Amino acid sequence: MRGILIAFEGIDGSGKSTIAAEVARQIAEGEGPPFAGRRFLFTAEPTKGEEGLLIREMLKRAPQKAEGRGVAGGFIPAASGSSETISGVGKAEELEELFLFMADHARHLKETVIPALEVGMVVISDRYSDSRVAYQGAALRGIIPRPLEWVRELHRPWSVVPDRTILFSINPSLAIFRCRSRGEGSSKEGTNGPEKFEREEFLGEVAANFEALARGEPERFVVIDAARGKAEVLEETMAALAEILAGTNAEVKNL
Repeated sequence: MRGILIAFEGIDGSGKSTIAAEVARQIAEGEGPPFAGRRFLFTAEPTKGEEGLLIREMLKRAPQKAEGRGVAGGFIPAASGSSETISGVGKAEELEELFLFMADHARHLKETVIPALEVGMVVISDRYSDSRVAYQGAALRGIIPRPLEWVRELHRPWSVVPDRTILFSINPSLAIFRCRSRGEGSSKEGTNGPEKFEREEFLGEVAANFEALARGEPERFVVIDAARGKAEVLEETMAALAEILAGTNAEVKNL
């Protein structure tokens, strides 16, 4: 029997990582059907492999840039109306980062996702290829024509599509507030400085990309309102997972 691949997606501050940890805890403590009797693997991107560690190190070297994209990837473009343009070096850097994220994804598939699916496990990944499409689709705007479609096409021949994707939807302003409340923002910044608005604009573009992906594949996406409290979001997530598992004996499929 082929396994089931489920991705948790959303912008930084959506709470999906917290929910993923809570789901793993509840399942480990013993949930009934349809969870009982199944083997689960919880994983994430970027991974802790060589490429994933390079990504994390790269973000540490550029803290202001990292704040705008988190570990999902993505560049804070110049504010609207700015006379700044992205330099040739900047363009090359964005493409370098995209391909590094893709290399990490390829290793993740090879060493973790596909082997687990082949032995019938339920794989739940905190971020997956849709994060790259959504974030880099915003990051590469002005560099690559139709960047969202371009990034997705780069994955199509070789990646594995999730059987279901749970998208944790949240307003970017609230997401930023949550990140800052956790101390993820730069200590040099005030909450109302220009960086805040540039970041909010960028995350708004990323959120719009996620919404476009969900509209394009409504049979794959489950959209959950992540602006609510953790208990409500967790309850709806567990209900969505139960429905997926009860009705899915999915085979691994290509994009």
